[in-house]
Amino acid sequence: MSIAAYLQTELVALSNEARRKHPEIKEAAERVIALLRHPGQAQSPNLANVLSQNQDVLRPFLLACDTKNVKLVTISMGCLRELISHRAMPESAIQVVLKTLNDIMSHGVEIQLKILQTILPLLTNYNVHKESLAEALLLCFRLQDSRIVFVNNTAAATLRQLVIYIFEKVGEEDLAQLGQDTSAEAHQNNTKLDATGLEQVNEGQLGPCALDAYLLFQDLCLLTNSEHARFLSLGSISRTFGLELIESVLTNHFHLFKQHKEFASLLRERVCPLIIKNFSDKQDFPQTMRLMRVVYILIKQFHEILSIECEIFLSMLIKLLEPEGNTLWQRVLAMEIFRGICSDNALMRRIYKAYDQQGTSTDVFSDMIIAIGRLSTEKPQLIGAGTFVQDSPEITRISNTNDRDTGDGGVGGLSIASSTMRIQCVDQLDKADPPPIPETYIYYLSLVCVNSIADGLASYVFPIVSQLLHEQQRLAHEQKDGSEITDSALSRPTLSVFPNTNSLALSKTKEADDIALVTAMAESAWPGLLAAFSYFLGANLDEELFHNVMRAYQNFTSVCGILQLLIPRDAFLTALCKNCLPVLQTLDQRSGIHVGSSTPQEISIPNITEKNMYCLRILLNVAQYLGGTLFDSWYLILETMQQAEYLLKARLQRGTSSGQLKRTGTGTFVSNQQGGPQRPATSTTEYNGAIAGSHQDADVLALLASFKQLFDLTTHLDPSSFRSFTRALCKLGAAGSGLPYSDGKGSTTAPFLKGLRHVNKSDDKSFAIEKLRNICLLNVDRIATGENETRVWDVAMGYLIATSNHPAPSIQVRMQACDAISDIIIAAMAHAEQNSIAKQEEMQMRIMMNLRELIQGHSNALVEIQRMGLVTLNKLLQTSGQSLSFGWALVFEMIQCSIGTSCIKSWARPRPDQSSIDEASLPGSIPAGPSKPTGLVRIAFPCLQLICTDFLSLLSSKNLQLCIDTLAAFGYQTEDLNISLTSIGLLWNVSDFVQQSLRDLGPPEQESVDHDAGGTTSGSEALDDIVLLFPDPVLSHRNLGGLWMLLLYKLSTLCSDSRPEVRNGAIQTLLRTIQINAASLDTRSWRQCVWKILLPLLNEVDIASCQKVDEIPEPVQTSSFVMRNDSPSKQWDETHVLLYSGLADVFQNFLLQLVSLDDYLEAWMLLMEHLETASLFSSPDVAIASLKGIQTMMKIPTVNGISAGIRLDAEKCKIRLEQLWDTAWLIWERIGSAIVGREPTLSKRRENYQSHGRSITRSFTQETLTEYVNIMHHLYPILSNKFDLKDLQAFLDVVHRVLVFDASPVYRPDIDYLSPLQSSIHDALILLNLSTISGGPAAVLEQLIGQYLLAFQGEGANISRGPSTTPANSVGSVRPTFIALCKVTVTRIVFLLDKYQREEGVYASGVYAKILKGLGVAMILRYRCPPSHKHVEDIPLWKTATTAFMECIKNGIGIVESLEKDVTDMQFLEIWQELVVICHGTMAPALPLPLSDMSLKNQALDESFDLAFLHCLKAKVFSRMGYHRVPKKLLMELVHIVDNAANLYILSSPAVDVSTISLPTKQSSAASSTHVTLDHPPGPESKAAVLANIDDTHLDIIQDLGITLHSTTNTMVPVRRERFAFACLEILFDLCSSGEDLSDSGDHNETEIRKRTARTLTPVLMKRCHVLLDAYTADQALLGKCPFPRLRHQEISLVLQRLYELRLIPGVLVSDPAVNSESGINPQQLDQHQNGASTVHVRQSLLAGSTAHLFYLFEPLTDAMFCHDPEVLQLLKACLKAAGRSIGLNK
Repeated sequence: MSIAAYLQTELVALSNEARRKHPEIKEAAERVIALLRHPGQAQSPNLANVLSQNQDVLRPFLLACDTKNVKLVTISMGCLRELISHRAMPESAIQVVLKTLNDIMSHGVEIQLKILQTILPLLTNYNVHKESLAEALLLCFRLQDSRIVFVNNTAAATLRQLVIYIFEKVGEEDLAQLGQDTSAEAHQNNTKLDATGLEQVNEGQLGPCALDAYLLFQDLCLLTNSEHARFLSLGSISRTFGLELIESVLTNHFHLFKQHKEFASLLRERVCPLIIKNFSDKQDFPQTMRLMRVVYILIKQFHEILSIECEIFLSMLIKLLEPEGNTLWQRVLAMEIFRGICSDNALMRRIYKAYDQQGTSTDVFSDMIIAIGRLSTEKPQLIGAGTFVQDSPEITRISNTNDRDTGDGGVGGLSIASSTMRIQCVDQLDKADPPPIPETYIYYLSLVCVNSIADGLASYVFPIVSQLLHEQQRLAHEQKDGSEITDSALSRPTLSVFPNTNSLALSKTKEADDIALVTAMAESAWPGLLAAFSYFLGANLDEELFHNVMRAYQNFTSVCGILQLLIPRDAFLTALCKNCLPVLQTLDQRSGIHVGSSTPQEISIPNITEKNMYCLRILLNVAQYLGGTLFDSWYLILETMQQAEYLLKARLQRGTSSGQLKRTGTGTFVSNQQGGPQRPATSTTEYNGAIAGSHQDADVLALLASFKQLFDLTTHLDPSSFRSFTRALCKLGAAGSGLPYSDGKGSTTAPFLKGLRHVNKSDDKSFAIEKLRNICLLNVDRIATGENETRVWDVAMGYLIATSNHPAPSIQVRMQACDAISDIIIAAMAHAEQNSIAKQEEMQMRIMMNLRELIQGHSNALVEIQRMGLVTLNKLLQTSGQSLSFGWALVFEMIQCSIGTSCIKSWARPRPDQSSIDEASLPGSIPAGPSKPTGLVRIAFPCLQLICTDFLSLLSSKNLQLCIDTLAAFGYQTEDLNISLTSIGLLWNVSDFVQQSLRDLGPPEQESVDHDAGGTTSGSEALDDIVLLFPDPVLSHRNLGGLWMLLLYKLSTLCSDSRPEVRNGAIQTLLRTIQINAASLDTRSWRQCVWKILLPLLNEVDIASCQKVDEIPEPVQTSSFVMRNDSPSKQWDETHVLLYSGLADVFQNFLLQLVSLDDYLEAWMLLMEHLETASLFSSPDVAIASLKGIQTMMKIPTVNGISAGIRLDAEKCKIRLEQLWDTAWLIWERIGSAIVGREPTLSKRRENYQSHGRSITRSFTQETLTEYVNIMHHLYPILSNKFDLKDLQAFLDVVHRVLVFDASPVYRPDIDYLSPLQSSIHDALILLNLSTISGGPAAVLEQLIGQYLLAFQGEGANISRGPSTTPANSVGSVRPTFIALCKVTVTRIVFLLDKYQREEGVYASGVYAKILKGLGVAMILRYRCPPSHKHVEDIPLWKTATTAFMECIKNGIGIVESLEKDVTDMQFLEIWQELVVICHGTMAPALPLPLSDMSLKNQALDESFDLAFLHCLKAKVFSRMGYHRVPKKLLMELVHIVDNAANLYILSSPAVDVSTISLPTKQSSAASSTHVTLDHPPGPESKAAVLANIDDTHLDIIQDLGITLHSTTNTMVPVRRERFAFACLEILFDLCSSGEDLSDSGDHNETEIRKRTARTLTPVLMKRCHVLLDAYTADQALLGKCPFPRLRHQEISLVLQRLYELRLIPGVLVSDPAVNSESGINPQQLDQHQNGASTVHVRQSLLAGSTAHLFYLFEPLTDAMFCHDPEVLQLLKACLKAAGRSIGLNK
């Protein structure tokens, strides 16, 4: 809310509140409101300025305050505060406001708080000085004296803020004056004070703000000291509050006291006397604590100008530390002040410089350290002093120093939890009494002070040293860049690790005086600090405190080392080393026997504690930092590390269960994974792997890693320090192994630490040798080539060689030394490559001689030497192999000797000896020849692997041949499978190198090309040419070609190895190599590759697989296929799969190269026959692979893809390719014939299968058959132009037999979806181009209808008249359903029949009739068809067949009639017979209707579908059944079928089961149709006849649905398809009619067809109508006025309506002489009732007209006129009137 809005709101409230009693306030408020509401004022940014210039703004508020009304005063105070906060009050009104505030101060707490809230912004926003300021402060001080706590605290806080603000304004005033001075230097001179410049003080020189602050601070001091104030009109204040205000001023604005001598004079004249006075008096805790805080500030900030006073204060504090006469809280307060002093290292240096260094005053620094040390040792039992003493002879057990709890056994201790206070005493300003102080808190403070002193010295020295070191490093880099010195030792940068601080010119730096001061402080403090540190290290400290002490110990030791204080440094190091190790008590110590001259009698090994471990870490840190200056002191540190490492490993072993961790310190040599020599493992690798999972030993492992890091950092030692470090290691190792050793300064000495030396046993490894090896490897660049490092090389190598050759050390130590020598030599050789070529060769030769000399020196360990030699060879190749230019033959010999000569197959032999491979592959077999130790192969192979990956370019032709032979030998060896596999991969590398070399050489010379092109040598001769020796080392085209073929041959010999991994890898590598590189081969090389490598490989693998498989029996054959991944046969199957798929890819990709050979057809035939054999005589996996291989090769290559080396005409190439495809087609048909057990029709049966004793497979899997059919997907597009009817028939026959093949072990579900085999066959049939094959459509349609009928086998339908297509030897009961195939096939049949509907062969061959018959099977079965789906909803099969049938007859009947000359009468008769059968099976009212399974909705849908089908029959069949070629008998059958279908109900006797009644079959329909529809009960004979004529098809109708009529004992049962029956009844009338509904085109033939149909149908219709009318008349008499049932009523109504509308074709009732007899009219009866020829003529005329049916039914029509149904009666009248009108009897 803005100020205008706020003021308006409050003024309105003020006006409303004062409008009655105080009208002047209301008037003044309204005047201000009008001012605020003036246009533009409310939103003006200068509103505050406008208000501050108007004296009337304050009037309403001041008047309100004068009323003493609390509510009015409250509102006014809020508005005043708001005006003051926005500086909207006139500055001249400050005094009035202050007076008003003073007057209302007694109005209550709320008003008092608002006064305080108003004073603070008043003083901060306005320049208030002197009396006004004093009056404002006086208000706050008075309120601070209030007894109300809330007001008191608020006033105190306000006073603190005001005091701080007043002094802040002084600083701002000084800055403003500083900008006006002419020189900053003059200002500094004016403001700089010292102890002698405080005598003259002139208050008049102070500015307004400074004067206010001066007067205020002076009054604070006076009031605190119980004197009268001069500035404030105040009698007294609380002494504690005054001290707090003084402290806050000195803390926050101490710089003002240093700049203004007036303020500084107050310190000496007011503050110091105040402190001294109060110190002399016995004060309570709050005052003493606040005095201490002021003293600390004075010492910290003003000891330079208050030197004497601060000396007094420090002496007083030291005096307070004495226990006599001082309480605990006083001593604690003094120690807390000392803690603050000690933690400020700059303050400590100034104190030392001001007092101790002068020599004329008190030694404050030394006295403080002595006092603190004396205080620390007052009560040792409280802090558990003595619990960590190392040299106590009474300690004979392992002490657990991890337990630092003070309550354990009464032992005290120091800890952060129990010895500290959450808030130190000097900070507890809210306490009136001393707080509870822990008894050990004062000792904790002394510990902190000691640590702070040491840390403070380090914090000053370390940054200076670090800066000097970086400067030194920068200069070294500049010197290196500006000089041409290439010596490696000089080029190494000097880092802060192991710095040589002795070389730092500390005395020449700008901090030289301070460095000298710190040096003097360290010399003065180190005795006391060492005593204090030793005391606290022996105390029971918690972890954090112990770490703090050790950190300070480390810092001070490092400071002594940096400042070259050798005596203090060594003293601290000695004490530190003793604390690093526990005591080891031995007999020799007690008896005084020299340790080195006798074997120690060991007792239990002491446990190294957590304190010892942390001390070790500190020792490592110190050694790392001071390493450059330790020199001979290294021996002390290294010996300590040796003993500590032994104890640490012992601790790890104790923490591990027996048997889980091997003691690596016992000389157990661990063999590495690569088969390297057995060598002692280092400490880090041993224990990292063994104890990685132990959390409790993580610290031990980390410490061991730190040991290693220290040795790793020796690379940063300068030369002299590095020599001292190496000499100390050698000295330590000689002392441990008993080796006499002299380092030039004397012989081996005794251990530095008495009683701590552990002499290695005979099975221990040497700590010194291991570390010496590590540092030599790390510094190999210095010791190998640096001239200045010669002594280091001599010292290290001399000691190691002496240890290796001297008998005193144990064999393990000697082997360790040998291993160290080997590693150092290898590293030196690798580094020698950086030198010039001359020095490089010299260095390599010297090192190699040393290595050979070392190996020859250990004849008693030949195996180990050989292993070391092989490892060394590997390392040499890795590091220096690129520089070797000779000796490769020797290298290969060394590598081959590791596996023996028996495993190296001679490259000159034509094929590998299988027996040797078998022997080598047996488990545990040992190659002939000299026995080799296990593991040498694994060590030697990395050498060969390195050569093949990095150094092939350095090899000559002969060396490459040796390399290939060696790789093959490693592939044959059986010691290590992985090596064999890797050897095969390396042969790939060699192949790539050879091919790349050929490409680099460019195209061969013309001579070699002509020679290759015209060469006529045989395959064996060509192979012999390849493997000849190479006298010429140059890599020429001929040599490289021979090497590549040799490589392929070696790979092929590995393809029949007994190990599946090896042979599979070899096959993949061989074929992939050929795949990539065969495109560049010429004809001669390609022929060699085919006939000498690829095709022989098939037989070799077959022979090898048969020999291996015969040794292990096969599993028993079952009905299901079982995969045996672990069986040898399965493994060989995988090999065959790889081989066939790979060979197929090779031949397909290089088919043009193949046809370029003269014997291409023989090679193709050999390969195809082999694949044929594999598909018939092998396992399913192999068979599938072979068939897929044939598929892969069925692809026409592009002629443009012929390589440049192949010369072949394009036309000739196409002819040769066609021969290949023809061969493939014949083999495909032959394979299929063998599978289905038929004789091939296109070729002869193959008798000689090279199956190696295996029998043909009888249970081919569905996957195998699918892949067999898939071949045609690739082959047919190639052969489509040459595919004739014979080929098609052979294909269809084979495919159909494959489809119904029932010997497969497993079948896929084929209800919802096609099985893969069915899908493949269907797709293959779709591929056929039938337009080019005469008779092809008929053959395919016949095949398809046969496939369609497979789904209905076993359903009780006679679907074929030939033999069954299902073999009798079916395996198991599971077989395919062919339902999905049925659904797909019927669609294909409709498509093909529509596409080839004009094809004569489809009809002339009887295929069309077969199609109708096949579709009729499903239509007749209807609901008995197999289910069309299982999981996916689909249309029933009978509906699908019905739809297809309607499509087939849509044009088929007409086309058959149009092909009258081509379609024989027999074929025509067969078609119509099938139509009659289908009509009878689908239109009979007795169709099976499962009411219990079908809903009424589905029944209605099916009936609608039947109506559509009926409409199609009417248009395509019934309308054409009068065709003259349709026999009379078939025509009558169709008429009776329609007539029977028109029955709406069935009448039967109650004695007869209604469920067994059905319509007559087609044989008895004509005889029984009339009897079934009679209304009257038949006699016994007729009933028996009806029951005899019914077939076995039952009506699924419930008898209760029948209706019993009163005129008869029969029951009327409605048919199920009522609408269908009505439709059939209407069809009877339509077929007899002469109307337009039958699509009369006016053609004579069509008219004759209609007449013939009507002549046959009309008599039947008339009989039906006559019987219906008679029955209706008879039942009417019985029912009377009762209505007829609905069905009877609808039936009579429809018949009468259609009779009225019917117009017959003229003469249909009299055109045939036998019409009267057919229609039931007896001529004799007519003669009896009619006389004369005229009567007969009239009758014939009436029956010859279009309304003849009305006259024929005239009698029953007239009899029915007595009915009571008005609708029926109306229709009867219409029929009679129509009859009368037809003869002219109308009106």
